[in-house]
Amino acid sequence: MRAVEEAIQDELRQGRRSVTLFMLGGVDVGKTYTVTALANRFYERGFKVAVVDADVGQSDIGPPCCIGMGMLARRIQKLADVPLHSLYFVGNTSPYGYKHECVKGAVAAVKEAQKHNVDLILVDSTGWIEGEEARIFKLFEIRAIDPSIVVAIEGEDELGHILLHLRGKVIRLQRSPETRSRTREERKALREEAYNNYFRTAQDRVFELSLLTWRPEIGTILGLFGRPCDGDEDCEKILGLGILRRLDYDGCKAVVCTPIDTKTGDNASVTRIKPGSVKLIKVNGGYKELKSMHYLSPYRACG
Repeated sequence: MRAVEEAIQDELRQGRRSVTLFMLGGVDVGKTYTVTALANRFYERGFKVAVVDADVGQSDIGPPCCIGMGMLARRIQKLADVPLHSLYFVGNTSPYGYKHECVKGAVAAVKEAQKHNVDLILVDSTGWIEGEEARIFKLFEIRAIDPSIVVAIEGEDELGHILLHLRGKVIRLQRSPETRSRTREERKALREEAYNNYFRTAQDRVFELSLLTWRPEIGTILGLFGRPCDGDEDCEKILGLGILRRLDYDGCKAVVCTPIDTKTGDNASVTRIKPGSVKLIKVNGGYKELKSMHYLSPYRACG
């Protein structure tokens, strides 16, 4: 850890604003713990610190299926304590099949943090590292973000196929033997807890059917996009998430359960609704996660 801190300090001493650190490693190697520790140490030294949570499957900043960016306002106990500043909808809990959306969201989150003149941006990435597709994705992601420093945490040499192709400053750390691995069931349970927290105050809202970019299954998670009423009409942003409840073809309406107040919509109006690949169903008063089959409802013209 000391080598990482010294590398960050060297970058800051050179007068570079928004030093970006990318955390690379597999599942349960301690990436989030390391990001949390670094965030606290540099915040306490008076630096402005932002965190980009690009782990769409185990999101701490923002709900699952999204990339969240936040900036520290105090010392944190865990990454979830970082207040969410901006959200980027990916639509799945894995980068597989969603590589472009993951990279686009992570790059946008880093750029948003840079706009706020932060000193340090810490990017916590997914643990998908095995195989050729994962290698291509990680290299694409790292090159698009263009970090000042890459910190690679590994148990043996599982990152060798990725590190071989990296240029720039790379610091390799050994995985702590005290790191605990979560089971797939535990990971799913944590996501379902996050969904239920996010949709705790959700209500049914009605939208024009034409706002859906395609017609998904009932229960599919949705990204609700809009444009600020008092801002740039060409600037679209995500307002929040929803769950498709019903398609009314006779009235050309879509009923969506969402915590977003569409009357004010965070001073914005919903202009597009993008379905994801996760389906949420109500069981015993709470949401359970399923994978959507990407079933397109039969098209019926409206109007």
